[in-house]
Amino acid sequence: MSLALPALRGRRVSVSHYAIWVLTLVVVVGPVVPIALASLWSTPLYRSGGHVTLANFADLLTDSAWWSAVGNSAVFAGLTTVLSVALGVGSAVLLTRTNVPFRRVLTGVLILPVMLPGLVLIVGWMAMWAPSGYVSSWLSLNTFVTFPVDLYSLPGMALVATTVAAPTVFLFCRSTVVQIDPALEDAARSAGARPLRALISVTVPLLRPAVLNSAILVFAVSFEVLGLPLILGFSKNITFVSTYLYRNWVTAAAPNQGLVSAGAVFLLICVSGLLVARNKLVGDTARYTTVTGKASASRTVDLGRTRWAVAAAFAFVLGVLVVVPLAGVLLSAFTSILTPLITPWSVLTLDNFSAISDNPIWSDSIINSLLIAGVGGLLATGAIAVISVVAHRSTFRFRGSLQQAVMWPRMMPGLVTGMAFFWSFAILDPSGVVRGSLWGIGLAFAVRSLALGYGVFYPALAAIGQDLDRAARTSGATWWQASVSVALRLSAPAMAACFILLFVSLLNDADPAVFLVTDRTPVMGLTMLQLAATSAGGAVAAFGVIQMAITLAVLGAGRLFPGVRAHA
Repeated sequence: MSLALPALRGRRVSVSHYAIWVLTLVVVVGPVVPIALASLWSTPLYRSGGHVTLANFADLLTDSAWWSAVGNSAVFAGLTTVLSVALGVGSAVLLTRTNVPFRRVLTGVLILPVMLPGLVLIVGWMAMWAPSGYVSSWLSLNTFVTFPVDLYSLPGMALVATTVAAPTVFLFCRSTVVQIDPALEDAARSAGARPLRALISVTVPLLRPAVLNSAILVFAVSFEVLGLPLILGFSKNITFVSTYLYRNWVTAAAPNQGLVSAGAVFLLICVSGLLVARNKLVGDTARYTTVTGKASASRTVDLGRTRWAVAAAFAFVLGVLVVVPLAGVLLSAFTSILTPLITPWSVLTLDNFSAISDNPIWSDSIINSLLIAGVGGLLATGAIAVISVVAHRSTFRFRGSLQQAVMWPRMMPGLVTGMAFFWSFAILDPSGVVRGSLWGIGLAFAVRSLALGYGVFYPALAAIGQDLDRAARTSGATWWQASVSVALRLSAPAMAACFILLFVSLLNDADPAVFLVTDRTPVMGLTMLQLAATSAGGAVAAFGVIQMAITLAVLGAGRLFPGVRAHA
């Protein structure tokens, strides 16, 4: 009897591990299957009849508008990548390894867009730097200077995207710069190189893995972006792959869902290929190793008098890219009209916020987003914790595939994620009960954000020695009891950080909701996207201020919890 009990417990653990594995694969990877089926089926999956066909792919590949969209997306992604790498790498080196004044302030302003909804910055750019924007108009009226880039062109959209993408490159490269041993630069200086020359010739080449890694990520994310081209590309009919799919399903008089599904398969293959290449680069860094067992104190390079010019240049660039657009959001939200012909303080108003509270759909979208972010964030955090302990602290035979499954949504564009769940619900939930509820939208949002939460939680879990688990097991605890009482309890700060970042991500997300939202289930991100695509009014800016305030409040509250700041 005593021998049978441990065997029974082990079998129960094994069964629970298999159950978690199957459920994760079904929820995370399973929804991709209906997209492939829909692209190969002659009729929508929710209708009877139909047959296997390649007509959807034939229609897609022979459509000149499709190839125009692919070309625009490629050019836009390329421009965004080049600008982001130039600004991000330069910032990582200069703000980390030199004595540029006000480095902390400049760094904080640079990474601020990462913590804010991207749509907020787009609204700000339109309010200030569009051809009829406040600052652009003021410059035209009062000076001979004009803003050199048309915001409604491919270069203009790439400049806006750089505001968010450059901080990503900066964060990738900064961690590498911090770890580089200053002794390598000392060796170059002993050979006669000046400090700045040693920095450029030694440190910058060692950033190659981080640069390639972040560049591929930026290109992949830029290739599938929806909100920016939908808003800024509308006036000149500049179509991207994402807007091509959006218009042929959401706004078309006769939606061609098979064609859109074929396009989604193409987009998924392209983005997945880029991100697989990115992941391979992570492991190909042996010849760039600079951290050894011998510790070296980090030192900064003295730029001399030029440091003030460098600081001024940084301040100017960040002012144009970040500070002025954020000021535009605030001014647009709290004024009835924004024009240089009228002083803003003479037209101050709260009418834009009143319009949101008076419109049931708009106000409901805020409540729905908070519910999805709160409840969905908690459930997703719990799911990530359970999956992580099985994937990394058990002997489950398929734990490796479980790790890959959690990262899979990282390869799926948000538009494809929403479409995947739409077709899944159409097959499994013909009545539309789940698809037409917040639970369906929340599930799509949560799956899309799994990789983000996993990336925050797993490093903290890996830092906890498994000897502690084994000690609990020797005291009679089951595997699950040991995991919960030891690993999960000690990683509580990381779980809190995971929840906070998931809350912010779920609150600000919009793309997966395109195919799932109904008039009864509006969400804030998509409501803002739809308003911004049709109007540049103050209501959109007011939404942006509300979204920005909630985001900053949640991030600020997270810093109050012990240990959360370090993990975040």
